[in-house]
Amino acid sequence: MDNKIVDMTGKPRQPTQPPVSDFWFAQVDVRLGRIEIMVSRLEWQIWLIVCSCAGLLVFEIVKALSGRAL
Repeated sequence: MDNKIVDMTGKPRQPTQPPVSDFWFAQVDVRLGRIEIMVSRLEWQIWLIVCSCAGLLVFEIVKALSGRAL
């Protein structure tokens, strides 16, 4: 059974410097994240406007069908 045991000690890893492009990719990620936040805010605003207009349209339809002012 001793012949199946393997020594797992290895060489320590040498710290390496990250490539210069990592900084550039980080900046691109930050900017894309900000763009995504702005797009999601714009989407919520558009949905709010659409729902408000739909609600007003429903009120106008009810007013027209009932023949009286709300």
